[in-house]
Amino acid sequence: MKLDRLARALRDLTGRADRLHPAALLVLVLVLVGLTYAAAPFLVTLFTALVTALKAAAFLTGAGILARLAIRAAVTYRPTSTPTGRTA
Repeated sequence: MKLDRLARALRDLTGRADRLHPAALLVLVLVLVGLTYAAAPFLVTLFTALVTALKAAAFLTGAGILARLAIRAAVTYRPTSTPTGRTA
């Protein structure tokens, strides 16, 4: 139902844009272009933050895997008895 309302609203907006005076339509396009240029740095910053967070998550996941592997190797190769020839 919400998608129907959204689709109807978009159809109404595009219908109104068709009835605009050409100069008003040009102003509308220029305003939208200006908003796009104004929002570009914000979007680039958001994208950079997202990539940084993904890289940090991958780094921490790799560190966790390596730590588990190191613990498993330490347990596997732990000496079970003292070497012969040593005196305490």
